[in-house]
Amino acid sequence: MVIRCGSASQVHHSVGLLLLSFSILISFPASSLASSPDEAPLDAAALAQMEQRADAAQPRDQCYLFTQVLHGLTELAGRQIAAGDDASATLQRIDVVALKVEKTSADNPKRLKNAELLLEHITRRLTDMAHVVSGGEQTAMQSTLQQLDKVHTAVLAMVFAR
Repeated sequence: MVIRCGSASQVHHSVGLLLLSFSILISFPASSLASSPDEAPLDAAALAQMEQRADAAQPRDQCYLFTQVLHGLTELAGRQIAAGDDASATLQRIDVVALKVEKTSADNPKRLKNAELLLEHITRRLTDMAHVVSGGEQTAMQSTLQQLDKVHTAVLAMVFAR
């Protein structure tokens, strides 16, 4: 006896979402653009120390250093989402650090390009995460993505102004 729970399109949609969620969750630890595979994932305390170093750094290096902090926060948010934890506080922290990136001047062309590439990676990772977050975190994720798009556009403008 076969019991039908939904139409074929609903079943295909559900299977598609399940496969997408699975592939995104599998890819979380696989991405390590800014860190080597041997490094342990950064926790909130290590990220706070990185942010303090970026605050105290020379103005020409701050853009890149804050972008590295953003990358660490993005990976932390990914681990929180994969574990089913609330990542909204981490997403708010990403917003704050993204504002710092936007306010920095970048006098180091090589690091500016590296920061731009890292921002592109961060945006792509958060976009992937947005597909699997719960409804409550969806608003925070969309807000964070809008902020990062704005910052990425500003950094791109700096790259092409050189």
